[in-house]
Amino acid sequence: MTDPEVTRLADTSESWDGAQFPAYPAGTLRVTVLRGVIPPGAKMAMHRRAVLNAGVMLRGEPTVISETGAERTFRAGEALVELVGIPHCGENRGVGAAEW
Repeated sequence: MTDPEVTRLADTSESWDGAQFPAYPAGTLRVTVLRGVIPPGAKMAMHRRAVLNAGVMLRGEPTVISETGAERTFRAGEALVELVGIPHCGENRGVGAAEW
């Protein structure tokens, strides 16, 4: 029997901009797994996440922009650890779809 190859892409207590995550709320822990696709040239509306959201970029190069103007572009294979409680938006400046 062969063990799977596992690569840790992120192990952090901070979002991509270096902000510390808030403390976990009391109660039962919930996990949500999302798949997202941003078409080429599309820009999401500014929004805020109340809980941690993370994913792995599968293709494309979306840019995440915070309300402060800080931004980061993510590439295929990279972990995207989103901002929590901070308004931000995603934008696909590329020619192909961005998928995570």
